[in-house]
Amino acid sequence: MKLTISNIGMIKYADIRLDGLTVIAGENDTGKSTVSKVLYSIVKSISKDNRVSQLNLQNNFTKYFDADISQNGSVSLEKANLNLKVDIVNNNCSINEKEVETIFFLVENGSSNIIMIETPLIWNFIDLFTKLPMIEDELNIELQYPHIMKDLHWNLSFKSRENALNISTAISKIIHGTFLQNSAGDFYFQKNNKKIKLINTATGIKYFGILQTLSDNNHFHQGEILILDEPEVHLHPKWQLELAKVIVYLSENGIKVLVNSHSPYMIEALEKFSTNKNNNNFYLAENGEIAKVNDNNSDTLAKIFAKLSEPFEVFEQMEVADF
Repeated sequence: MKLTISNIGMIKYADIRLDGLTVIAGENDTGKSTVSKVLYSIVKSISKDNRVSQLNLQNNFTKYFDADISQNGSVSLEKANLNLKVDIVNNNCSINEKEVETIFFLVENGSSNIIMIETPLIWNFIDLFTKLPMIEDELNIELQYPHIMKDLHWNLSFKSRENALNISTAISKIIHGTFLQNSAGDFYFQKNNKKIKLINTATGIKYFGILQTLSDNNHFHQGEILILDEPEVHLHPKWQLELAKVIVYLSENGIKVLVNSHSPYMIEALEKFSTNKNNNNFYLAENGEIAKVNDNNSDTLAKIFAKLSEPFEVFEQMEVADF
C-alpha cells in the first residue's frame, strides 16, 4: 500500500509505503502526526459503515481530519490496481463505483480496520466518553469531540469478531498486571490481586493497557492498520524496548503498523528486533518532506540517528567550553 500526500498541514510532500512496519522519525512539528491523521481519516472515510461515493468522500474526510490545507492539497492511496485520489480543496475525487464495491479495506460486520492511538490519557476520560452518547441521545444533539478518541473508546469498550492475534499475556508479563472491565463496564488495573483505579495507574502502564484491552477485545486481525503516534513519550527506555518487541510481533503477524517516533531507543529497537526487514520502511520527516534517504533504509536510519543525536553534541560542546 502506498500513501502520497502533498500540501496538507506541515507536509509539502510525502510518499510512504505501508507493507508491514513503517516508521516515521523526526523532530516535533515536522508532519509525522499529520501523516497518521490523513491515513486514519481516508480509511475511515471509506470504511463499510461510511460507504463512499463521488459526492460524499470529501465530506467524510473533512469530518475526520482537521488541519490547514493549502489550495492544492491532495491525497492518494494505492494498492494493486486500486488508486484512490482526493483533491481535498476542490471537492474532487477519482474513484468509480466498482472500486467502491471491491475496495480492500472494507471489512465484515461494519467494523473499521484502522485504529490510532494518540495518547494513553484516554483512560482518564473513559467514563466521560462512555456517557457522551447517552447525553447526545437525550438532548438530540451531536457533540463535537475528537473522532480518533471516540473511535478508540469504542474499540476499548466492545469486542470485535473472534480469532484475532493475541498479545494480552505478553503484555501482562511486562506490566505485571492486567487491565480488566467489571460487569458495570468500569475499567481497572489488577496487580497482585489488588484492583487499582486507572486514575492512579502509571501513564506508561496505561499505554500497554490500551494494547492489552484491544487484544482482549479481538481487534488485531491480519491486514488491519494500527497507528501509534509517539508511543515512547511516557515510557522508560527499558519499556520502550519491550513495546518495540510487541510492535514487531504485530507487524510480522499481518498487522500493518505505522509508528511516529523521535526516540532513538524506540527506532533502533524496532530495526534490531525485526526479522522480516523486507517489509520495513523507515522515513525521515524534515523540511516539509517525508522520505527515505537514497531510497534506502540503512541510509535513512543513519541520518535519523545523526539528527536525533544532536542534543548530545550540545552537551559535548558545553563540556569542552567548561574545560
